[in-house]
Amino acid sequence: MENNKLETFQINSMINFEESLNPQQLQTVYDTDGPCLVLAGAGSGKTRVLIYRLAYLLQKGIPPKNILLATFTNRASKEMIQRAETLLKSDLSDLCSGTFHHIGHMILRKEAHILGYSSNFTIVDSEDAKNLITECFEDLGVDKKNKLFPKKGIIYNIYSLAASSQQNIDRILFKFYVHLDEFTSTIKEVISLYDKKKRETNVMDFSDLLTNWLKVLQIPEICKKYSQTYQYVLIDEYQDTNRLQFEIMKLLSSFHNNILAVGDDAQSIYSFRAADINNLLDFPKNFKNKKIFKLQINYRSSPQILLLANEIIKNNMNQFHKKLEAVCENGETPHIVETKDIYQQARFVAQKVIELNREGIPLNEIAILFRSRFQALELEMELLKRDIPYIIRGGLKFFEQSHIKDVLSYLKITYNPKDEISFKRAICLHKGIGRGFANKIWNKLNKDKKSFLEIERSLPKKPQEGFAEFSDIYNSLKTITNPKNALREILKFYKNYIYVSFDNYNERILDLEELAKMGANYLNIIDFLNALGAFEDFKGERTNNTKELGNTLILSTIHQSKGLEWKAVFLIGFCDSDFPHPKALVSQNSLEEERRLFYVASTRAKSILYITYPQTKYTFKNGMITTKPSMFFYELPKYTYDELIVQEG
Repeated sequence: MENNKLETFQINSMINFEESLNPQQLQTVYDTDGPCLVLAGAGSGKTRVLIYRLAYLLQKGIPPKNILLATFTNRASKEMIQRAETLLKSDLSDLCSGTFHHIGHMILRKEAHILGYSSNFTIVDSEDAKNLITECFEDLGVDKKNKLFPKKGIIYNIYSLAASSQQNIDRILFKFYVHLDEFTSTIKEVISLYDKKKRETNVMDFSDLLTNWLKVLQIPEICKKYSQTYQYVLIDEYQDTNRLQFEIMKLLSSFHNNILAVGDDAQSIYSFRAADINNLLDFPKNFKNKKIFKLQINYRSSPQILLLANEIIKNNMNQFHKKLEAVCENGETPHIVETKDIYQQARFVAQKVIELNREGIPLNEIAILFRSRFQALELEMELLKRDIPYIIRGGLKFFEQSHIKDVLSYLKITYNPKDEISFKRAICLHKGIGRGFANKIWNKLNKDKKSFLEIERSLPKKPQEGFAEFSDIYNSLKTITNPKNALREILKFYKNYIYVSFDNYNERILDLEELAKMGANYLNIIDFLNALGAFEDFKGERTNNTKELGNTLILSTIHQSKGLEWKAVFLIGFCDSDFPHPKALVSQNSLEEERRLFYVASTRAKSILYITYPQTKYTFKNGMITTKPSMFFYELPKYTYDELIVQEG
């Protein structure tokens, strides 16, 4: 029978592995039968090793259909398969590969009937899932309750986190949503009804593709069938797996016991998405007769940058120790730069970007990274002033974000009551008022010339309450001329809206406090809005001088930068109370994840690295304060960086 299998797959090109891989990589490709953990340091050729290991198994005679390759993106899976097909000059369409969700979907099409689903179940995307949760709100009368209940997106994320981490709803609320504690029982009711509706309508959401996959694998005969089929299980980015994915992969590899997990504990930075670093750290406990390999030869960064990176990460207690070794030629010693304030920081970085570009580094080979989104506001303004084209990776520019536009809509209608777009945006933020009521209210105000009081009395109870709230804010703003004070007034209401509307509410509040801080620089709302209008007109798109500057500068949070690399990297806002994030100080595990963030940011740079921090900054609560560098600065030996103090005004 085995011979028949082999006849269906032909190797058309034999690979000389010794010529293609370094000794560390070669050992990983040749010697990873059994449970194996490959600790692949930053820039060490992780993807290359997985591709060559796959090719080696196929060249050794393992049929493609007996290998499973799990990745985190379809793009990564396709790239690996295409490169393996090119190496072997063979068709690998029989290989079981793709994201965890993709593979789970394929298996559930065959096995879902065991759980009471029909094989023709449909998959709802996140938007449809949230709409189904809205139906649950209506069935349970949630919208009729007097309290401001969390929006459907928050409920969906609570449910997804619970599924991914294999924890109950109470635990998720305690860890991530303690501010929603009063709604616990109702949230559970909604999620219970949501699960019931899915089953009744024969649909699954993305979380179900994994939770239901695990359920069928927990049936012994099903587990035996699939674990016998997949003789080798290969997993990419193992440090990003959650508990649910770990349980699935452990069951799938339980028969042949050939599991190859490739990852880097030093780059585990997604705990807020339920990624569990303990899947990697506890690998030796979870798998008997394990083997551990280390890829420590770095092909990306200069020796100077790796010296800094090694010193950063060695301070973490919970890790597999590695020491990255450079192949690249010498570069500059990393610079840690003190500036007077955030405005000087922005001017310094923008000027240095121009200088590097003039020296021949394209803008798309330069990245500016930050711990939190709000830290980039002053920099964006400076880039726009200097006509430097930029993009925000994985997100919107500061003034394009919904919470910024929400708050500014109030200021705009205070300045210009005829601004219909801003009026409707602002009023729709209030309870019971959707687009329909917003249109009716606008028409009564402007066409029928009704007063606020007359309109309020004409509305049904629910939108009446929302309109009364809106009226109070609107009337208060009419008496305020200072933009900072006006923003403070808006935030009294809007903070409550943020808490029940957005997952990353803390980050959004910081953004708004940064906006209020900017407002402190203007005497009145009119001047403030006029200044913002100038920035809103320019979206950081390419300009007439693009040819002179190169391509487009990259701005990114550190989280969004993982897996990428640039010749020059700037890490801004490296100061106490911003990096590490204050919330991380409550536990050793959280603090170590922040240190890993610092490590990830530093290892994105190939040859030039600037780390900047302002000496003073304005805070929403305490006004102007003196700051100091991040606590991580004091962990670094002096020989790993050059210190620079910017003197210009």
